[in-house]
Amino acid sequence: MKKTFTLILAVAVIFISSCKKDSKNNPASSSTNNDYFPLTSNSAWKYLVTGAGGSDTLTVKLTGSATVIDGKTYYNTNSMYQKMGTSVGYFFRQNHLYGSNSSNATAGLTIEFEFLNDTAAAGHSWISLPTVNGLVNSVPARTVNTIREVNISKTVGGKIFTNVIHAEVDLQYNYGRGYESSAVYEFYFAKGVGMIENSTFISGNMYETESIISYDISAVLI
Repeated sequence: MKKTFTLILAVAVIFISSCKKDSKNNPASSSTNNDYFPLTSNSAWKYLVTGAGGSDTLTVKLTGSATVIDGKTYYNTNSMYQKMGTSVGYFFRQNHLYGSNSSNATAGLTIEFEFLNDTAAAGHSWISLPTVNGLVNSVPARTVNTIREVNISKTVGGKIFTNVIHAEVDLQYNYGRGYESSAVYEFYFAKGVGMIENSTFISGNMYETESIISYDISAVLI
Protein backbone atom coordinates (compact mmCIF):
# COMPACT_ATOMS: atom_id res chain seq x y z
CA MET A 1 0.00 0.00 0.00
CA LYS A 2 2.94 2.31 0.53
CA LYS A 3 3.69 2.47 -3.22
CA THR A 4 0.02 3.12 -3.93
CA PHE A 5 -0.18 5.98 -1.48
CA THR A 6 3.09 7.48 -2.73
CA LEU A 7 1.68 7.54 -6.25
CA ILE A 8 -1.54 9.17 -5.14
CA LEU A 9 0.41 11.82 -3.25
CA ALA A 10 2.44 12.42 -6.41
CA VAL A 11 -0.76 13.03 -8.34
CA ALA A 12 -1.93 15.53 -5.76
CA VAL A 13 1.34 17.44 -5.76
CA ILE A 14 1.69 17.51 -9.53
CA PHE A 15 1.45 21.28 -9.08
CA ILE A 16 4.45 22.76 -7.22
CA SER A 17 7.39 25.09 -7.72
CA SER A 18 10.66 26.84 -7.12
CA CYS A 19 11.83 27.91 -3.67
CA LYS A 20 13.78 30.76 -5.25
CA LYS A 21 11.27 33.55 -5.54
CA ASP A 22 10.43 34.47 -9.13
CA SER A 23 8.80 37.84 -9.71
CA LYS A 24 7.39 36.80 -13.09
CA ASN A 25 3.61 36.70 -12.79
CA ASN A 26 1.98 36.91 -16.20
CA PRO A 27 -1.81 36.95 -15.78
CA ALA A 28 -4.27 35.41 -18.18
CA SER A 29 -5.38 37.18 -21.33
CA SER A 30 -9.01 38.05 -21.99
CA SER A 31 -9.52 34.62 -23.58
CA THR A 32 -8.45 32.69 -20.48
CA ASN A 33 -9.13 34.99 -17.53
CA ASN A 34 -12.44 33.28 -16.78
CA ASP A 35 -10.81 29.86 -16.36
CA TYR A 36 -10.06 28.60 -12.87
CA PHE A 37 -7.46 26.26 -14.34
CA PRO A 38 -6.24 27.57 -17.73
CA LEU A 39 -5.11 24.56 -19.79
CA THR A 40 -3.37 26.46 -22.55
CA SER A 41 -0.17 25.82 -24.49
CA ASN A 42 3.02 26.50 -22.48
CA SER A 43 1.19 27.78 -19.41
CA ALA A 44 3.38 27.19 -16.36
CA TRP A 45 3.14 27.32 -12.58
CA LYS A 46 5.85 27.41 -9.95
CA TYR A 47 5.26 26.27 -6.38
CA LEU A 48 7.15 25.65 -3.18
CA VAL A 49 6.39 22.39 -1.39
CA THR A 50 7.12 21.97 2.30
CA GLY A 51 6.15 19.20 4.67
CA ALA A 52 7.08 16.07 6.54
CA GLY A 53 9.59 15.03 3.88
CA GLY A 54 11.39 18.37 3.86
CA SER A 55 11.14 20.79 0.96
CA ASP A 56 11.48 20.57 -2.79
CA THR A 57 10.70 22.66 -5.82
CA LEU A 58 8.71 21.88 -8.92
CA THR A 59 7.86 23.62 -12.16
CA VAL A 60 4.79 22.32 -13.98
CA LYS A 61 4.38 23.25 -17.63
CA LEU A 62 1.82 22.31 -20.26
CA THR A 63 3.69 21.08 -23.31
CA GLY A 64 1.20 22.29 -25.91
CA SER A 65 0.23 18.75 -26.93
CA ALA A 66 -2.72 16.56 -26.00
CA THR A 67 -3.56 12.87 -25.86
CA VAL A 68 -7.03 11.48 -26.57
CA ILE A 69 -7.99 8.28 -24.72
CA ASP A 70 -11.47 6.79 -25.12
CA GLY A 71 -12.73 10.10 -26.46
CA LYS A 72 -11.37 12.11 -23.52
CA THR A 73 -8.71 14.76 -24.09
CA TYR A 74 -5.74 14.88 -21.72
CA TYR A 75 -3.34 17.83 -21.79
CA ASN A 76 0.28 16.74 -21.48
CA THR A 77 2.49 18.26 -18.78
CA ASN A 78 6.10 18.09 -17.66
CA SER A 79 6.72 18.26 -13.93
CA MET A 80 10.31 19.19 -13.15
CA TYR A 81 11.38 18.60 -9.55
CA GLN A 82 14.64 20.05 -8.31
CA LYS A 83 15.44 16.94 -6.26
CA MET A 84 13.39 14.14 -7.84
CA GLY A 85 13.81 14.82 -11.55
CA THR A 86 11.18 15.13 -14.28
CA SER A 87 7.93 13.24 -14.68
CA VAL A 88 5.11 13.31 -17.21
CA GLY A 89 1.48 13.80 -16.26
CA TYR A 90 -1.85 14.83 -17.68
CA PHE A 91 -4.62 17.28 -16.84
CA PHE A 92 -8.12 17.12 -18.21
CA ARG A 93 -11.20 19.31 -18.47
CA GLN A 94 -14.58 17.86 -19.37
CA ASN A 95 -18.06 19.27 -18.70
CA HIS A 96 -16.63 21.79 -16.20
CA LEU A 97 -14.81 19.02 -14.31
CA TYR A 98 -11.03 19.34 -13.95
CA GLY A 99 -8.59 16.69 -12.84
CA SER A 100 -5.22 14.98 -13.20
CA ASN A 101 -4.02 11.61 -14.43
CA SER A 102 -0.69 9.98 -13.62
CA SER A 103 0.85 6.53 -14.05
CA ASN A 104 3.50 4.64 -12.14
CA ALA A 105 4.96 1.68 -14.03
CA THR A 106 6.62 0.24 -10.91
CA ALA A 107 3.36 0.16 -8.99
CA GLY A 108 1.42 -0.78 -12.12
CA LEU A 109 -1.16 1.91 -11.46
CA THR A 110 -2.82 4.75 -13.29
CA ILE A 111 -4.54 7.14 -10.89
CA GLU A 112 -7.05 9.79 -11.92
CA PHE A 113 -8.36 12.54 -9.65
CA GLU A 114 -11.25 14.94 -10.19
CA PHE A 115 -10.62 18.03 -8.07
CA LEU A 116 -12.67 20.95 -9.41
CA ASN A 117 -16.10 21.78 -10.81
CA ASP A 118 -15.89 25.45 -11.77
CA THR A 119 -19.66 26.00 -12.00
CA ALA A 120 -20.78 24.24 -8.81
CA ALA A 121 -22.11 26.09 -5.78
CA ALA A 122 -20.54 25.88 -2.35
CA GLY A 123 -21.54 22.63 -0.69
CA HIS A 124 -21.82 20.62 -3.92
CA SER A 125 -20.31 17.11 -3.64
CA TRP A 126 -19.75 14.23 -6.05
CA ILE A 127 -18.02 10.87 -5.94
CA SER A 128 -15.42 9.68 -8.45
CA LEU A 129 -13.20 6.62 -8.82
CA PRO A 130 -9.39 6.93 -8.99
CA THR A 131 -9.10 3.88 -11.27
CA VAL A 132 -11.25 2.40 -14.03
CA ASN A 133 -12.44 -0.51 -11.89
CA GLY A 134 -12.51 1.40 -8.61
CA LEU A 135 -9.72 -0.71 -7.09
CA VAL A 136 -6.26 0.33 -5.90
CA ASN A 137 -4.09 -2.73 -5.27
CA SER A 138 -7.31 -4.78 -5.09
CA VAL A 139 -8.80 -2.47 -2.44
CA PRO A 140 -11.99 -0.52 -3.28
CA ALA A 141 -11.18 3.20 -3.43
CA ARG A 142 -13.05 6.40 -4.17
CA THR A 143 -12.80 10.13 -3.73
CA VAL A 144 -15.53 12.33 -2.29
CA ASN A 145 -15.08 15.73 -3.91
CA THR A 146 -16.65 18.86 -2.42
CA ILE A 147 -16.74 22.54 -3.32
CA ARG A 148 -16.24 24.14 0.08
CA GLU A 149 -16.22 27.84 -0.81
CA VAL A 150 -16.62 30.03 -3.89
CA ASN A 151 -15.73 33.64 -4.69
CA ILE A 152 -13.42 34.02 -1.70
CA SER A 153 -10.10 35.83 -1.28
CA LYS A 154 -6.96 33.91 -0.40
CA THR A 155 -3.50 35.23 0.49
CA VAL A 156 -0.57 33.06 -0.61
CA GLY A 157 3.03 34.18 -0.31
CA GLY A 158 1.96 37.71 0.58
CA LYS A 159 -0.19 38.09 -2.55
CA ILE A 160 -3.97 38.42 -2.36
CA PHE A 161 -5.92 36.37 -4.90
CA THR A 162 -9.61 37.04 -5.50
CA ASN A 163 -12.35 34.97 -7.16
CA VAL A 164 -11.00 31.82 -5.53
CA ILE A 165 -12.69 28.40 -5.29
CA HIS A 166 -11.83 26.16 -2.34
CA ALA A 167 -12.27 22.48 -3.25
CA GLU A 168 -11.69 19.36 -1.17
CA VAL A 169 -10.84 15.81 -2.24
CA ASP A 170 -11.29 13.08 0.38
CA LEU A 171 -9.51 9.86 -0.64
CA GLN A 172 -11.23 6.85 0.91
CA TYR A 173 -10.57 3.08 1.03
CA ASN A 174 -12.87 0.22 1.95
CA TYR A 175 -11.10 -2.58 3.82
CA GLY A 176 -14.39 -4.36 4.58
CA ARG A 177 -15.71 -1.89 7.15
CA GLY A 178 -17.11 0.64 4.71
CA TYR A 179 -15.27 3.56 3.15
CA GLU A 180 -12.90 5.38 5.49
CA SER A 181 -10.89 8.54 4.87
CA SER A 182 -7.19 8.01 4.17
CA ALA A 183 -6.08 11.45 3.01
CA VAL A 184 -7.70 14.83 2.43
CA TYR A 185 -6.49 17.37 -0.12
CA GLU A 186 -7.52 21.03 0.19
CA PHE A 187 -7.21 22.88 -3.15
CA TYR A 188 -7.52 26.60 -3.89
CA PHE A 189 -8.00 27.79 -7.47
CA ALA A 190 -7.93 31.45 -8.54
CA LYS A 191 -9.75 32.60 -11.66
CA GLY A 192 -7.32 33.30 -14.49
CA VAL A 193 -4.42 31.71 -12.57
CA GLY A 194 -5.06 28.08 -11.65
CA MET A 195 -4.13 26.28 -8.45
CA ILE A 196 -2.57 28.64 -5.91
CA GLU A 197 -2.35 26.32 -2.92
CA ASN A 198 -2.88 22.69 -1.96
CA SER A 199 -2.54 21.11 1.47
CA THR A 200 -2.49 17.37 2.13
CA PHE A 201 -3.69 15.90 5.43
CA ILE A 202 -3.18 12.28 6.50
CA SER A 203 -5.24 11.03 9.44
CA GLY A 204 -6.04 14.64 10.22
CA ASN A 205 -2.39 15.71 10.36
CA MET A 206 -0.72 18.06 7.91
CA TYR A 207 1.54 16.14 5.51
CA GLU A 208 2.61 18.87 3.10
CA THR A 209 1.60 22.14 1.47
CA GLU A 210 2.24 23.50 -2.01
CA SER A 211 2.13 27.29 -2.38
CA ILE A 212 2.33 29.25 -5.60
CA ILE A 213 5.27 31.55 -6.18
CA SER A 214 4.79 32.55 -9.82
CA TYR A 215 2.81 31.71 -12.91
CA ASP A 216 2.80 32.40 -16.64
CA ILE A 217 -0.55 31.88 -18.37
CA SER A 218 -0.64 31.59 -22.15
CA ALA A 219 -3.57 32.56 -24.37
CA VAL A 220 -2.73 29.90 -26.99
CA LEU A 221 -5.24 27.05 -27.01
CA ILE A 222 -4.08 23.45 -27.35
